[in-house]
Amino acid sequence: MTVDTEVADAATWSLVLAGVVVAFLVGVGLLQFSMTGNVGKLARNVSIGSLLSLFAVGFYRKWHRA
Repeated sequence: MTVDTEVADAATWSLVLAGVVVAFLVGVGLLQFSMTGNVGKLARNVSIGSLLSLFAVGFYRKWHRA
């Protein structure tokens, strides 16, 4: 089974974009934690980032198999 290069490129770029968004979320959460000392906002951003990571990896695997 061959993989279409356009599909593979779209899958790779979507995974990279998700990684950038997750890094941004965690960075903002760390910044908020350092300014306020409230762990809740950091935990929320980390949990959203982990869910986004799971979906991004799932889509990447699905698209890469196509």
